[in-house]
Amino acid sequence: MVRDYKPTKKTASKKKTISKINLALRASIWLSLGVSGSLILLCAVAYITNSQLFQVRSIEVKGGAHVEKNEVLTLLDIEEGNNILGWDMDAARQRLLKHPWVKDVAISRNFVPATVSVRIQEHKPTATLVLKDKPYLISEEGLVFASAPEDHYGLMIQASDYAPLKNGDDLDGILKEAIHAVTVVEAKGLKVKDLIIEPGGMMNIRLDKGVTLVILGEMTPVKVEMALKTLREIKPECGTIMDLTCEDKIVLRNRGYHGS
Repeated sequence: MVRDYKPTKKTASKKKTISKINLALRASIWLSLGVSGSLILLCAVAYITNSQLFQVRSIEVKGGAHVEKNEVLTLLDIEEGNNILGWDMDAARQRLLKHPWVKDVAISRNFVPATVSVRIQEHKPTATLVLKDKPYLISEEGLVFASAPEDHYGLMIQASDYAPLKNGDDLDGILKEAIHAVTVVEAKGLKVKDLIIEPGGMMNIRLDKGVTLVILGEMTPVKVEMALKTLREIKPECGTIMDLTCEDKIVLRNRGYHGS
């Protein structure tokens, strides 16, 4: 038998051809969908950015007595007519917290309609500190938070001769003790005229009757009771110093009373 070894032509399978066509069609469809989606997203972003729907209609500021509204608006960095979606609310809050009078701040916003509401909680000055001949305001927590105006607030604390450390942490601690001491003393019915912080942190609490209570560290109710008992029994004269630096006794001494 004679075999024919002549090479034959191979023809592409019809099934494979259809598969390739379908693959190309799917790729084209997905590419078209991707381009269309990108265009739709781009148009949506452009619409949202320029839409009046998200333009701020009102900004409400409450709670500020010493912080002017214009200051708040500047620190918020947003105005009526701005797009609210591009505004960083957290960054605005951090800027407001750096204002010396701001103790805390709450910010809320609505998107439709676009509005911003700000509530300021200010420090409450309870004392004025004179340090190196410069006046500063002291908060309820005993913290220096701002330079004092000409008119002082509350208790007068003199610390002209006190030299705080570089970081000022020691002064913060002493001021907290001073505010606490005055609170304890006045809770017992005694009226404090002013307070002097000496080098080393010793405090002279001057009463309106001309008697000075001297303490170092925390003022306790026990010490105040000792002072009250001494005032009732001895009735010390104006200019008397009652040294309460010891826990279990009072040392009395007298010197000329300064001030009226």
